Amino acid sequence: MAVFTSEFSWSSCNPAKDISRIAIAGGSITELLYLLGEEERIIAADRTSNYPKEALELPSVGYVRNISAEGILSLKPTLVLGEHDMGPAEVIKQIENVSVEVIRVNEVHTASGIVDKLRCVASILGVNDKADFLLENRIGNLINQLDVVRSRSEFRSRVALVLNFSDGAPIIAGKNTSGNGVIEMAGAKNVFHSIDGWKPVSRETLVGASPDHIIITERALRAIGGLSGMKQDIALTLTPAVQHGRVHAVDGMALLGFGIRTLDAALKLSSFFD
Repeated sequence: MAVFTSEFSWSSCNPAKDISRIAIAGGSITELLYLLGEEERIIAADRTSNYPKEALELPSVGYVRNISAEGILSLKPTLVLGEHDMGPAEVIKQIENVSVEVIRVNEVHTASGIVDKLRCVASILGVNDKADFLLENRIGNLINQLDVVRSRSEFRSRVALVLNFSDGAPIIAGKNTSGNGVIEMAGAKNVFHSIDGWKPVSRETLVGASPDHIIITERALRAIGGLSGMKQDIALTLTPAVQHGRVHAVDGMALLGFGIRTLDAALKLSSFFD
């Protein structure tokens, strides 16, 4: 029997009825099936499933929050397995109405939450032994290193995480977001912890927050013209992060998908935060 942390809702982690043909909605779930060596069961995946590269060759079922019932059902899945925000609700209901099992996997934005997600997916597939092996031989070391990071001095770096830009306004990670979870895993302090959720803020607000470091998705950095574009932005150049070249670009799914790659990304980022 898999063991989960108290934060994790594991009511949906019971073994599935039939795992022979799985359609996935959520890049982290796809990543975990490949990690567990169960990728031959995948018949389709959503557009956020971009890792490993072999997943890009799978038939697409749309975007995780806007999957296509017609596209999924035409592939005759025995199980639709998705992240917690899989949707829309009416599509999920349509799929369930034709007796296809649908399972959503809970997400908690902590290192232990990622471990629990792995254990949950393994439990659904009936391969708990594979999860135990991965935790003992690969992932456990990452968790231990991140535990050390989080136990460091209270004098933590002040960090802002920029997801993208909307009409020129940076969209930042506040509390209760995957972005905030990554910042805390990396042993830093979110300068926008007082804001709830993902929110657009003015450039002046970002300057006023005075982040020592800015984490930015590669997509957002491209949108602003790269690091040189940030340095040419009159407002952003006033932040300590840009002034001292402490801007860190990371693949969005690796950073925020809360699969195993998020542990790697958080550990790498922690090396910049002293």
